[in-house]
Amino acid sequence: MAEQVFTIAATWDPAAKKGTLATADGSLKTAHVGATSLGGGSGAPNPEELLLAAVSTCFVQTWAIFLAKLQVPIEVPALDGSCELDKDPAGGFRLTKLDLAPRVPSALWESRRADVEKTLSLAEKYCIVSKAVKGSLALTVTPKPV
Repeated sequence: MAEQVFTIAATWDPAAKKGTLATADGSLKTAHVGATSLGGGSGAPNPEELLLAAVSTCFVQTWAIFLAKLQVPIEVPALDGSCELDKDPAGGFRLTKLDLAPRVPSALWESRRADVEKTLSLAEKYCIVSKAVKGSLALTVTPKPV
């Protein structure tokens, strides 16, 4: 039995090339589109951006925990993220790279670089979503007759 379970509902309208997604508690409800570079629309996030958002938000929250534990003074942890999409030799496309660039004040980087690097290493080790992206996730697809 799982320790915790999170759920989301997603829909897709092929004609409109737009869908919706929502958490069970309603805390997130948004449209989603395909990437414009892949013939999708605009005005809503695409799946690649949503995955990048999940990794980025998990990482920055986890990093904040270790900044506090190790008393590294970054009051408002922040980062910039990007991901790269390339053709998949098996067909279609795939994400080939995720980059996170945590923002560290220059003076802090110069004076406490080892401590900052330790907080980042711990965040990378314990961020739930980045661990999943790195391959520790079992993905199952089970039809749900409705």
